[in-house]
Amino acid sequence: MELKLRRGANHRIGAPFQHAAIFHKEDINFLKGHHNLRWYDSTEKTTRHKLPCKVSCEYCGSWIMDEGRNMILLFPGLLDLKEGEGERFKAECHMFYADRMVDVNDGLPKWSGMQGKSDLIADSPSGAVKKRKREV
Repeated sequence: MELKLRRGANHRIGAPFQHAAIFHKEDINFLKGHHNLRWYDSTEKTTRHKLPCKVSCEYCGSWIMDEGRNMILLFPGLLDLKEGEGERFKAECHMFYADRMVDVNDGLPKWSGMQGKSDLIADSPSGAVKKRKREV
């Protein structure tokens, strides 16, 4: 059997889904543990802190977030949240849905690429999608 790896988000994260929250960098402040972070720049294959980069735990190697020049993409499942705080991290949309591995029928907006900078894909038959694109 010949296997070929898929490119796209699922290739980068090794999973069909990634629940992430996007923040402006000035809205994030690590209270402790920031000395135990490790960086990885996939373009230059280096572990020096060069933006944009992936950030992981120095001890266990778990990916924590992606750090960009102005934004941070953080994985809410890693946060120590108090009861009820998880509601703030409910999904608002799906990005890069054109590269999905499975359909998600949850009624949320689905973007083919970046939110607001790509085509909106609807949860409906192709005829309805074409009609909606003409209306937008």
